[in-house]
Amino acid sequence: MRTWYCVTSAFYDTGRVVAGVTDSKEADEKPESTFTAKIDRDIYEDWFADITEAADFVKDAKIA
Repeated sequence: MRTWYCVTSAFYDTGRVVAGVTDSKEADEKPESTFTAKIDRDIYEDWFADITEAADFVKDAKIA
């Protein structure tokens, strides 16, 4: 069993980006990542095995 960390990122049509580590889950296998399209933004939920990797992804998303 390992801990997985979820990064939720939202990319708005205006160019605004919001991202953060929003969840953690104990599981043997990596949870499935998801994508949701809204009228004004796209929302992604990506899972990482390491909190540092998740934090780096958040940092990179905010620069994008």
